Amino acid sequence: MSQSNRKLRLYVTIGQRLFRDSLLFQLLLHNEIDLVGESESGIDTLKNLESARPGVLIIEENLPDNDGLTIAEHALSEHPTIAVLLISDTPVSANRLVIYLEAGIKAVVSKHQPIQDLVKTLFYIRNGQVYVGAWQKPDAPSQGMLNAYNALSGREREVARLIASRTPIKDIAEQLGVSCKTVHSYKDRIFVKLGFERLPELILFMKRHHNGAAA
Repeated sequence: MSQSNRKLRLYVTIGQRLFRDSLLFQLLLHNEIDLVGESESGIDTLKNLESARPGVLIIEENLPDNDGLTIAEHALSEHPTIAVLLISDTPVSANRLVIYLEAGIKAVVSKHQPIQDLVKTLFYIRNGQVYVGAWQKPDAPSQGMLNAYNALSGREREVARLIASRTPIKDIAEQLGVSCKTVHSYKDRIFVKLGFERLPELILFMKRHHNGAAA
């Protein structure tokens, strides 16, 4: 095998140019890493992956046009062999970590993780391993979230299904005969009870588990 083939083929998707440059300046000091592409948006990343053929994708949690979870899931559906490393600039809750891992993301690390640790993680996940940094994966997480979902009221589950299907709040309010303020209140309670912080978490949870959850 040639030296080129042994290199880690890396694609980086980070919205902030200053942070991306700072990260790349340090990563490219390592001869084992071959940068095959970079983007500041999720859409550009999805367009470029086919030609770039990376082995590892670093993607930021918060992108200008989307979130890292959604882009990672789309990327993995088209290129399932890519190992995805998600960079978070905020602490990751246990429930959110589970959503990331169930989506196929191999590593979730802090934005402030030392560069040497990040490099080790890149090679670790390229070999098929999972790394979650300082965050520990809890036992039986999916069942716990299913139990929390089943404990919602019937109206809350109905609102959760509509929100996860991307139905506008105004349309949900009209359909249920309530005010938009009431729908927002339901949404807030649902997120608190399920331990979610972002809409993509609810969407992915409903997509993966709704058939097994109580209607």
